[in-house]
Amino acid sequence: MGTETSGFVSELMAVEMVIENEIKQGCNQRQIAQTYALALRSSWPTDWAKVNAMIVQRWSSAGLNRIKNMAWSGKCFEPQPSKDNRQP
Repeated sequence: MGTETSGFVSELMAVEMVIENEIKQGCNQRQIAQTYALALRSSWPTDWAKVNAMIVQRWSSAGLNRIKNMAWSGKCFEPQPSKDNRQP
């Protein structure tokens, strides 16, 4: 089954279409890695060859490796430092 936390289960369906749309919409590698990570935990069948080919076509093999590393490690979900360094 998919990801389960405190009785909540999530499944990501049609990952190929989701990632294809995210790439077309201009999502960055971190955003794609988040979707990739959710798909890894989903029991829904995914055509990984197609997903990986789309990522390589957009970013290269190095980009695919970065996305996979972020997805497998969960670093894609870690908060990012603020670009605004001003103090209140």
